[in-house]
Amino acid sequence: RPMVRSVLRMLGQVLRRLATRVLLIASLALVALAASVFVGPVVPDWLVERLGVDSLDTILNILASSMLTVTTFSLSILTGAIQFASSSVTPRSRLVLRDDALTNMVLANFVGAFVFALLGIILRATPFMGEAESALLFLLTVAVIAVVIVSILRWIDHLARLGAMDETVAVFETTALRVMQGFNARPALGGHVVSREDIDAQSDHPALTAAASGYVEQIFEDALQDAARDAGVDLYVAVRPGDYVVSGMPLAWMVGGAPTGGQADSLRGGFRITTNRLFEQDPRLCVIVLTEVASRALSPGINDPQTAIDVVHRLSAILLHCAPDLSRRPDEITNDRLYMAPTDPDAFFRATFDVIARDGQDKAEIGGAVDAALDRLEGFGNDRVRAAARACRARLQDRPRG
Repeated sequence: RPMVRSVLRMLGQVLRRLATRVLLIASLALVALAASVFVGPVVPDWLVERLGVDSLDTILNILASSMLTVTTFSLSILTGAIQFASSSVTPRSRLVLRDDALTNMVLANFVGAFVFALLGIILRATPFMGEAESALLFLLTVAVIAVVIVSILRWIDHLARLGAMDETVAVFETTALRVMQGFNARPALGGHVVSREDIDAQSDHPALTAAASGYVEQIFEDALQDAARDAGVDLYVAVRPGDYVVSGMPLAWMVGGAPTGGQADSLRGGFRITTNRLFEQDPRLCVIVLTEVASRALSPGINDPQTAIDVVHRLSAILLHCAPDLSRRPDEITNDRLYMAPTDPDAFFRATFDVIARDGQDKAEIGGAVDAALDRLEGFGNDRVRAAARACRARLQDRPRG
């Protein structure tokens, strides 16, 4: 079913959280310990005799105390890296560093090993742990120690790059390119692509209004499609992820009917409104964050034009995908109840090259990098990208020099 896409997206976002990964690893530790109790009676006697379990309590105590120390130390390093990147790169660095897959996995392994050792110590003090069960627990402890050693080696290698300028910018670029390509492939989230004028023309129909103020963090288009079909309406969506709305502001215009209160609540459930923006469906945020890196690098206190030039080059690769094909084949429209207006390519250029050229107008090398990026976009972009690049160049040429 189409709803699977939204469920998988929500599941992926939950799994990227550190707390979720810690709980998963800790639950595996519980499963392993439970297995040692129930499978222990079938452990062969020769294995019990050959495995000396007398040192198991000492090993578990060392593992528990060391993992608590390592986890605390690692969290302090992560916090310091986020603070450093926020001050030297951009405050939005936390959006990628807190979801870093390797960091979260390593920390989850450390905490999971601590939980495993702690529960193992408790079980060893109960009558459930005989010689056979302890032998199996010994083997599981060796496996956990092996996982910890591998995690420590990966963590040491990763620490050399964590929070560094070039590494953080590269992560921003990878994220921005993925999100922009997703926008290019589904500019209307699987619905009909229409113009902003077409959306505004429906303003005489009933409005689906926001229940709270905040940013439109995400639109769960498949849930919205199902709710619109159940309510018998077509939705002309007036907002996109990243827009700020206030309570009572129209989120969409409902054409074809007047949903009941319960149906309207189901429709509102397709819009997640929070106090923060999220990269997932918001390509504007992605390019804005990269622009912030360049602007901060051009500030008098940092004065690092090469970082700004690097960001300009990376942005040119991302903006190649900012103008999706607006003609949709019938088989590409999976959410036929939704009508949306894609972000205009010009908005991406105004949020990036216009800002960087303004902040670096006193540096000839910045102007040269922006010109080179616009040349690439005019040479290799589609018609709409070329038009936006030409319009950006015209604005920059007409701008008075400070």
